[in-house]
Amino acid sequence: MPIDIAIDFGTSKTILLCGNKIMLEQPTVATVDSETWEPVHFGDKARDMIGRLPEHLESVFPIQRGMIADYDVAEQMLTEYMTNSLGKHLIKPRVIIAMPSGATSIQRRSLENAAEVAGGRRVQVIDSAVAAALGMGVEFTEPMGRMVVDIGAGVTDIAVLSAGGIVQCDSAPIGSLDFDEAIIKYVKKEFNILIGNLTAEELKKQIGSVVPRNEEVIIKAKGRNLFSGLPELFDISSTDIYLAMKDTADMIVAAINNVIEKTPPDIIADIMADRIHVTGGGALINGMAERLSEKLNTEIHIRSDAQYSVVKGAQAALKHPKLLKNIDYQLRNIQDLIVDT
Repeated sequence: MPIDIAIDFGTSKTILLCGNKIMLEQPTVATVDSETWEPVHFGDKARDMIGRLPEHLESVFPIQRGMIADYDVAEQMLTEYMTNSLGKHLIKPRVIIAMPSGATSIQRRSLENAAEVAGGRRVQVIDSAVAAALGMGVEFTEPMGRMVVDIGAGVTDIAVLSAGGIVQCDSAPIGSLDFDEAIIKYVKKEFNILIGNLTAEELKKQIGSVVPRNEEVIIKAKGRNLFSGLPELFDISSTDIYLAMKDTADMIVAAINNVIEKTPPDIIADIMADRIHVTGGGALINGMAERLSEKLNTEIHIRSDAQYSVVKGAQAALKHPKLLKNIDYQLRNIQDLIVDT
């Protein structure tokens, strides 16, 4: 039996879906030999080694801001992940990969080639925002405007959809990794302590918020004192993390507003009457719905499984290959496309 797989090959994480089952969910990072550039580890093993590597090894992130930054490593990573997930089959799997709407035709073809070399056939690329809409069950086949925002690790993909196609779209180079960078800069400035990316990510997950919390939370974190050069344990509060993160959240708001300003007024009225559908791992940051709703003056809808909307929607489209025949994604019956959760 032919196998179909959908891939969300993201800046931070790679997710492979086959049927209704997540076959693989691994960080999009590799450890390579610094001289030969041959990969040594992928995924969790490579992530755990970030910041802890000897001189002859180096961490490589083959996808940056949603685009291939290192083709060779990306190709080998896809091969590794697809083989580990599905094994080897006589019939190569059909593959669909989600990619930011702002990707050029050259960038799309580069990703298709990487997937083909990795063992896929009839590889197709779908816009992340369209995939997210399908995965969330957003109805956009009728002439009624809908807005979908996919907050990924390196890119926020924003699309206005209507009548089965994309009316307006943009890919802003802002994502959840920028929150980590903002936390690192804040701690350095306010505490004179340097922390790593993994520590910043943990702080974001544990006490991070883009709105003030009702009750302040204080936890201990470890870093290196910039003056003494020695390790230091320090207290940091949820208010500190909020102050570090809020400006990055407003950059996402500005990117959404930029798309709204380019959208016809009648479609804007549709969106305001409906709601803005927000997905992606960044959507699950505490307070994101509240901040977007306050700044954009409309209701925000975020599903609890927002990190899987794109890959589920990509697979839904793969089940109906004719749907991707045209660039405008003319769809006929969206209810047939939605993957059961």
